Amino acid sequence: MNTKILYLLAFLIKGWEVSLLLVLPILQTQGRINLFELGILAATFSVFQIITSLFSGNLAEKFSNKRVMTASIFFYGLAWLVLSTPTNLVSLLVVCCLGGIAAGSFIPLANSQIAKLSDKNRAKELGDFSAFSDVGRVVLVGITTFLIGNVSLSTTSLVFAALGIIATAILTKVTILNFKKEESLKNLQAIRLRHLLKIKRFIFAVLTGMFDVFASSSLFIFIPLLLIPKGIDISSVGFLSALFFAGYLFGRVLLGRLADKYGTVNILVIAQILMAVLIVCLIFINNLILVSAILFILGVFTRGTSPVIRAMMANAVGGKEKFDKAFSIHSFSLNASNVASRSVYGFSAGIFGISSVFYFSALVALATLVPLYLYQRSRD
Repeated sequence: MNTKILYLLAFLIKGWEVSLLLVLPILQTQGRINLFELGILAATFSVFQIITSLFSGNLAEKFSNKRVMTASIFFYGLAWLVLSTPTNLVSLLVVCCLGGIAAGSFIPLANSQIAKLSDKNRAKELGDFSAFSDVGRVVLVGITTFLIGNVSLSTTSLVFAALGIIATAILTKVTILNFKKEESLKNLQAIRLRHLLKIKRFIFAVLTGMFDVFASSSLFIFIPLLLIPKGIDISSVGFLSALFFAGYLFGRVLLGRLADKYGTVNILVIAQILMAVLIVCLIFINNLILVSAILFILGVFTRGTSPVIRAMMANAVGGKEKFDKAFSIHSFSLNASNVASRSVYGFSAGIFGISSVFYFSALVALATLVPLYLYQRSRD
């Protein structure tokens, strides 16, 4: 499966993931589900995504990386097909289960495949791949909301279901044509968790990713809560959030290239320090122009670090035969850290006020320097 196909699939997968989750609040506003049911459905999606990401490496060892990714596309197509039927809580639970399984199995294996296809410019390729998937998220969410608003949810779901089935058929044909090559993977020795846990640099790379995600991935939820009391109106907050996400995309492209040139650890150290400083500045600055600039740059140094950490982790593992299992564990750890951060930050905001979330986030960003230092010092 070449890079162009992977980019196209990531475009679809990330777009479908966010679009499926976007359908839930739309259904809630229409009175078809209540807030409690919305929470249950979103949690179901996350739980299945986290669990599946943990076992995606094992599935790849047994059935091959490409076959599991093909199955992921099929599950998404099936999820949209179920969504095209009359909705109730049971059918929506099925949709969220299928969507969570698809997202959890595709993303780590796709990143693994990109890492396998790139050597000298691994951080750049992983950064470009992540940025392109972000484009898919923006484009497909726009298409989804337009179709639901102007046509219907059922028709929108059928369109995406048909697209998923067509993509599955094409990928199945590609996989069958490479049958002999895929079968040769069965002769490789299975990679066990204990094999990876013996690699200290891998452990420190995963810890770096967990700290980074804990510090940054949930900030977008709390930024409006910080800005609105400053007197910034809701319409401006929407624009500022868009700037923050634009920083995400630009950061993935920029930091990936810088990491290949100057080293992953060096770029991450600079990024984490700047992220902590910018987060604290955001607490005290009220000027709209300055806040706009800070949010864009902050976006660069928050989620722009993710492909750099993936490259660092892949470099630590060494042999490409270990990548599927390594990216599986990495993805599981990051998803778990993301869920934990939202709970901790929500609790902190409720008890100590919204500013405490940003102080806490800045502190965790600086704490990321510890596993980075240990990674640099470790020699496996």
